[in-house]
Amino acid sequence: MKKIISVVGLSLCANAAVAATETVENNVSTLLFEASAGADYSQFGLGIGIKPENNRSGFGGLYYEQVELKHRFETDIKTLGFRGFSVEGVGEEARGADITMGLSKTVSGDYKRTGFSARGLLHMPLFVNTTWFVGGDVRPTFLSFDWDNDALTELALQIGVDTRLAKNIGLYAKYYHESLILDDFEEHRLGSGFVAGINIVW
Repeated sequence: MKKIISVVGLSLCANAAVAATETVENNVSTLLFEASAGADYSQFGLGIGIKPENNRSGFGGLYYEQVELKHRFETDIKTLGFRGFSVEGVGEEARGADITMGLSKTVSGDYKRTGFSARGLLHMPLFVNTTWFVGGDVRPTFLSFDWDNDALTELALQIGVDTRLAKNIGLYAKYYHESLILDDFEEHRLGSGFVAGINIVW
């Protein structure tokens, strides 16, 4: 069963890689750095891939991220996969999307989980060079290599605002809610609060 899950997960990651590179259209080699922080929250991410040549903010490629939460228990979430994001233009047309698919590992107290994860954010225009976004992460038990028998899925929701200082530099602020959903649909909160961050593509 674990081999089947592995094959499915790797196939989905490969498809995500294709989607990520197609999203940004052109093959200009680039690096991505992202970091954010808030009360009881810290995050950083590094990526290597490609970016558009046509004045759109974007990135597509291999991405590593680490998130640390300090709510009731210290929680560590590591993700390695493929990320693609693009903001379609400027001004009132500054809509876009941000998708990450890969493998993640979560450790929170006695709870541990390793398996497939997916994240999707939708950006919509707010002001000039500014969007608001909404989306979340899902890390289900049935796409895991190991899991807690009492858990159904890990779920993260977020909503926030992103502003482009330049086409390759973005500042953002968001509210996040990270939780573990148990088999009886009871929620075990891993963390929640407000976060500010920056991402740079160069």
